[in-house]
Amino acid sequence: MSPTVQITYRDGKRQAIPIAGTEAIIGRDASCDVTLDDSITSRRHARLYRDPAGAYWIQDLRSKNGTIVNKRVITAPVRLHEGDQIEIGDCILSLSPMSRAAAEPVLVNDPNLEATVGAASAWGAQQKLELSQKRLQTLYDLNTRLTGRFDRNDLLGEVLDICIEAFRFERAGVAVWRGAPHPPEWIILRDARGGPPGELRISRSLVDDALHNARRGIRDAADAAVDPTASMVSYNIRSAMCVPMEYHQTVHGVLYGDRVTSTGGYTREDIDYFAALGRLGAMGLANAQLVEEIKARQQVELQLQWARQIQTNLFPAEPLAEGALAVDALNDPGQKVSGDYYDYFPRPDGLIAVVIADVCGKGAPAALLMANFQAAVQVTLAQEADLLRAAELLNRLVCRNVKDSRFITGIVGLLNPVQRTFTYVNAGHPPPVVWNGGGSAAPNPEADSALPFGIEPDFPYALNVVRLGQPGSLFMYTDGAPDAEDPRGDKFGDARLFEAIAAAASLPPGEMLVRTRRAISQFTRNHPLVDDITLLAVRLD
Repeated sequence: MSPTVQITYRDGKRQAIPIAGTEAIIGRDASCDVTLDDSITSRRHARLYRDPAGAYWIQDLRSKNGTIVNKRVITAPVRLHEGDQIEIGDCILSLSPMSRAAAEPVLVNDPNLEATVGAASAWGAQQKLELSQKRLQTLYDLNTRLTGRFDRNDLLGEVLDICIEAFRFERAGVAVWRGAPHPPEWIILRDARGGPPGELRISRSLVDDALHNARRGIRDAADAAVDPTASMVSYNIRSAMCVPMEYHQTVHGVLYGDRVTSTGGYTREDIDYFAALGRLGAMGLANAQLVEEIKARQQVELQLQWARQIQTNLFPAEPLAEGALAVDALNDPGQKVSGDYYDYFPRPDGLIAVVIADVCGKGAPAALLMANFQAAVQVTLAQEADLLRAAELLNRLVCRNVKDSRFITGIVGLLNPVQRTFTYVNAGHPPPVVWNGGGSAAPNPEADSALPFGIEPDFPYALNVVRLGQPGSLFMYTDGAPDAEDPRGDKFGDARLFEAIAAAASLPPGEMLVRTRRAISQFTRNHPLVDDITLLAVRLD
């Protein structure tokens, strides 16, 4: 039976797409095998494929926004399991049903098997291990042997080989487990007889007891009061042991071993020694997982640093200074990347385009939308002489490209240094603060507040005008500035912000920004930002 990709969109809409063949490309492009109606999904975002053993894998195709599996950004192909969640753009995907890989053993739940395997013994985690001095010394030596092995499969393969050597297992396997409701994932199987691994028959109850109850158990046909040549032989099990790989009261998997041709049972010390080896394996597995998590976090951190560097390069490289005019800005992201945006650049007609914007949301998705908005601003404001028409074009672009509830508040304006005016469109953003000498600064009076970009494609925006004195200053900000909180949760607020602006308004823009940001930091006492802070200052002498 072919699996199906189950898709859940941000708005709750669901879709199911069957997978035919051994691979499928997932993306926004209509040519993809799985097409996602999602604006922040890349055209060819990820590749889903089945390996020769029947396992399914997901691979990111260098997408802009990354592929996330179970809340982790993937940097290499990742094997998928039943219940895994894949995040692509604003979509949640899962694959079901998952085909069992050919290398996995058959876990049977058969009364005849349970009866004919013979006498059963089990010991819980609370019962201490009883080991001889020789085996204790061997464990110490093995711990040294395993130290420094951080590749999961290499580590578990070494542990399994040690177990086979110690107990003369003819068949053995090691499985890792992510906890209920996930099934165990059999990583390595060994069959000394050379039989196909997929034909191994293992008692489900023995494995489940180790996984769910952390109990080590023996099933030994040699002690059974039944003829072992009947159904037991048909299942090829004479003696078997299974122990949990437990570390810090968490079961990370199981070790299993059995004999199918040789006789001779296992002892209490055998199962205790096997359990001790399981604990060594669990410790190594936990350390290997920690190393992988550290590597993944480092990779995410590196990607965020790259994203922040790319984003910084989108902002103006230096302050603008032309005659009596000076413009400067700063951006302080609440996360590694910002959803705020500012820009300023001269136009051929002598006017200066000035923009500040705040994307609804935080982190990478907001930053991606900001980058797209920046490109649209550069094209639109550089060429369109009519400011109202430019704002309406930007609004329609945002409406067309944003499918979810995201939107952008912003001020898009043109500064005329000769006429000393700033003409602008306000799309749901805090109005500019004006200082024309004196000791106070106040928001520019405006008509009714307009809708943000991305809400209504045909919304009629209006022009606002600021007239600057000689000298005069103009200050714009995103709501992260007044919303900044101190450790008690009190906000900096508009009143404190306007006071800080007025106190620094007579200074050059760069110094004005530094002093205003310092006033916010002194109030918050370096409490973590709840939102990005962007400040933009204009000075016209």
